[in-house]
Parts: sequence; C-alpha cells; structure tokens
Amino acid sequence: MPFLKRSFENPILVPESDLPWEAEGASNGSALREKGKTHLFYRAQSLPLLHEDGPWLSLSSIGHVESNDGIHFKKHRIAFEPEEHWERYGCEDPRVTKFEDAYYIFYTALSEFPFRAEGITVGLARTKDFKHFEKHHVTPFNAKAMTMFPERINGKIWTLLSANTDKPPATIALATFDTVEEMWDTAKWEKWYQELDKHGFELQREEKDHIEIGTPPLKTKKGWLLVYSYIQNYLTENPLFTCEALLLDLKNPRKVL
Repeated sequence: MPFLKRSFENPILVPESDLPWEAEGASNGSALREKGKTHLFYRAQSLPLLHEDGPWLSLSSIGHVESNDGIHFKKHRIAFEPEEHWERYGCEDPRVTKFEDAYYIFYTALSEFPFRAEGITVGLARTKDFKHFEKHHVTPFNAKAMTMFPERINGKIWTLLSANTDKPPATIALATFDTVEEMWDTAKWEKWYQELDKHGFELQREEKDHIEIGTPPLKTKKGWLLVYSYIQNYLTENPLFTCEALLLDLKNPRKVL
C-alpha cells in the first residue's frame, strides 16, 4: 500500500502569467511546515529577457509562497534572484531546511552560458525571516541537489549532495562540518572532492543510469528517510524515471539500514 497520495487538486502551484519573473514556469518546490504555515520555495522561470552579457534567456529565480493547509498557496514573490557572478545565469531547484536558528536554502547556481558542467554548482541562501538572504557559493566543482539534516548528529553538521550531475556518473554523497561557515570553505571542499569515493553511496545499478537527491532527509522512528530520483538509460531517447529511497541510521547516516 502506498504511503503517499497525490492530491486531486494538483497542480497546487502554477506560474502567474502577469508576473514576468515566473510567467514561463513554476516548478521543483521544496516545502517547510512551521507554526501552522507551509512555506514553499520553488524555481520560477521568467519570460525571455536580454541578459547583460548578451543572450536572450529565460532566467530562473527562487520564488516563495505560503499556505495554511499546504495545498492552496497565495502571494507569489521572489525570494532571491541571480546577483552574484557564480549564479548570474540562474538560481534553480531549491531545497530548504530549518537548522538551529536559521533556514538554509541550497540551490543550483549557473555561472556560464552556454551551460556546461563546470559552471553548474551549488549555492546557499541563509535567512532568519524569509525576507533577507545571505548568499554563499558552496561547491567549487559540478554538483546539484544539496540539502542538510535538520539537527546535529554526534556534534556534527551533516549534508548530502549530488556530485558530478552534469558529467556522469553522478554520486550521492555525505559531507560533514563542525561549523556552518565550513559549508562554503573552498579549500575544505577541494579536499573532500579529491576523496569523493569515500563519501558516496553505491546506488547505480548500471553505469548509464543517473541519480539525484529529491528531498531533504526526513527523520522517522526507524531512521533518516532519503528520497532520490533514479533514471535508467539517462542519455538515451527513452530514459525511465523512478523514485527510490534510502533509510539511514539515526546516529550514523553513513550506515544504510
């Protein structure tokens, strides 16, 4: 018996055509429920516009809406948009987590056009009020779909990310930190990336398959539930998309249950 049920009111979020910054699309939302409200951060895609560097592009920003029931969302607004050089061609696919006294929104940052793997990295926006966002460039290598655990485990900050997503095979891997500031420490990440094999989970059944983290890890009585996308025959004309999951040990997320 499935434990998830699709709402008959889908889609629960659609782009508003009178808002140029999201008239082309509203997708890939990440939700957080707190104090009777559901906050949804999502990828908002603009009408084509002339970029300052020359090309006409449909640019992505991160939108924000709220809901009392988690289904009916109102007051679409931009949470944040491309501003820094490492995200100047778009901010995509947010994943939000409440950790200690702030909210952490990891997202895909696009720094180059035409798009290529080296210009697709992870950005982070940190906020305490959903109005003011402190941005940081996280990974100095190709990665997407980063997220974090909502609490310290054995005194450490634990995160998950999908490395090498645009130059497969990709790897879903763990990274730990003592302080939040370490999460944007370039030297630490470069050392981590050199030892990527030590941090990853062996999830791919075939070399031509692809994987990417779906949602932030969810704490359950039996372990941390991680949902991820598994795509068979990724680079062919007929890829097969499925949703799979891992159950990780509550005290040691490196251990798969």
